[in-house]
Amino acid sequence: MPDESEMCHTCFGTGEIVTEQGPVGCPDCYGDGLAAGGSKLEWRLRDLERSYRRDSRGAASDIMWLVHELRQARSALVLIVTRCQDAGEDDEVALYARHQASQALGLYRATVTDTAKKVGQG
Repeated sequence: MPDESEMCHTCFGTGEIVTEQGPVGCPDCYGDGLAAGGSKLEWRLRDLERSYRRDSRGAASDIMWLVHELRQARSALVLIVTRCQDAGEDDEVALYARHQASQALGLYRATVTDTAKKVGQG
């Protein structure tokens, strides 16, 4: 079972949820038990778009807007990580920005390193 910081908060790390039809794979982590990130997040966004596109209660436009904003924010974070990778090892601001953006994107498993300690993370 994954530790609490990596665990999917929908299924509590089990990979499945209980419905009226019985246990089914978790829609947020796709059965992994780990918090969604990267391609799993995109799959989930597409599922949300698909299910709310047919919504007759008026929530569809709000969901589509949120999905668009989330994709834009994640795209900006990827550009920040990419730009910061070109910076030198002595550039503490770039190291800090790269660490924060990578953590927000869920690109790497969070660990405390000497570099992170140097820039105020540990």
